[in-house]
Amino acid sequence: MSHPIIVVLRKELLDGGRDRRALMSAFLFPFFAPLFVYFMLTAIINLQSDAQAVTIPIQGSQFAPDFVQWLEERDVTTEVFDGDAREVILEKDRELVVIIPEDYQQRMRDLKTIPIQVVSDGARTDSQPTVARIRRLIAEYNQELSSLRLIARGIDPEVSRTVIVQSIDVASKEQITARALNFIPLYVILAAFVCGMGLAVDSTAGERERKSLEALLINPVQRYQVVMGKWFASSFFATIGMTLTLVLCIAAMLQVPLHEIGLDFHIQAHQIVLMFLATMPLAFLATSMQLLLGIFAKSFKDAQSYIGILTILPVVPSLYSMFNPLPLQNWMFGVPMLGQHLLLVEVLGAKTVPIAGYLASGLSCFLLGMVFVLVTARLVERESIISG
Repeated sequence: MSHPIIVVLRKELLDGGRDRRALMSAFLFPFFAPLFVYFMLTAIINLQSDAQAVTIPIQGSQFAPDFVQWLEERDVTTEVFDGDAREVILEKDRELVVIIPEDYQQRMRDLKTIPIQVVSDGARTDSQPTVARIRRLIAEYNQELSSLRLIARGIDPEVSRTVIVQSIDVASKEQITARALNFIPLYVILAAFVCGMGLAVDSTAGERERKSLEALLINPVQRYQVVMGKWFASSFFATIGMTLTLVLCIAAMLQVPLHEIGLDFHIQAHQIVLMFLATMPLAFLATSMQLLLGIFAKSFKDAQSYIGILTILPVVPSLYSMFNPLPLQNWMFGVPMLGQHLLLVEVLGAKTVPIAGYLASGLSCFLLGMVFVLVTARLVERESIISG
């Protein structure tokens, strides 16, 4: 005879397989998240590529033919512009307009500063790469002219370069790529809270609303065994969803030409296995919290609203570590959700993490999940909870 937990597990898996809501919540996110990753990265690369091939409208180009020729020698296509620069920018007919003053040649002869205006719309994110490129080119042109002015007076241009910056980046290419793709671990962690949610809610609030939970509890089975069976079934769905999200996100990144934006992304099979081991315990923690909230909810709709707020939790440590990077310490691996995020980032960056980090991360999630499950089992013993 099968163990009661196995019986409940099998029953919940069969019910979940027939429940469209549970299946949609488990498998829609793993497919849409990688698609979002692919199209977002592709859009960024396209913006960078468009910045290289854009045509720059120049007002007053006849006043500075040498400057226009200098731009064209650097693969910048230019066109003559006559009109209201601010108006065309506000109407989004142009990404930017370069304005050269009429007294360009006179200022050049008098060795005065020449104000070249770049009119753009700072609210347009699609034009920022182009604007940044033109500003870099103007700064480079300025540096060349300054050097020529000094040479004309018999002065070595090095005299004006008192201090220069020499950048020394101690991060490896893999670590830089992992930092740039920091949102990928967030999606994988978020999948733990999304993919098992449907079954966790339906097996608690849903069954209580349909009055089928009472019939299940009539059987001579310990309440904790019933809850654990539901827990393992929900965790199974969450684990499958996390695995799909992880694999499909990696597959999407491999299809994107990240080298065009200076990122070197490659991953080996053992890294994928380590990432799976790092995140799998989080599925048990997420579903245990959802079961607990589902028992408190009066209906399936109420449970969804409560658990929807719960999905904010995995976002907090990920976002915090993105904008406030902390020096990595071993105790951080034992903090649920934060530990998983750190492990994913470290593995993506091809850094070696001690086995103790994986053990601390997994045990903290599983033990805390067990606490939530036992609390849920105690609540199920109350008649007021079951009857609503």
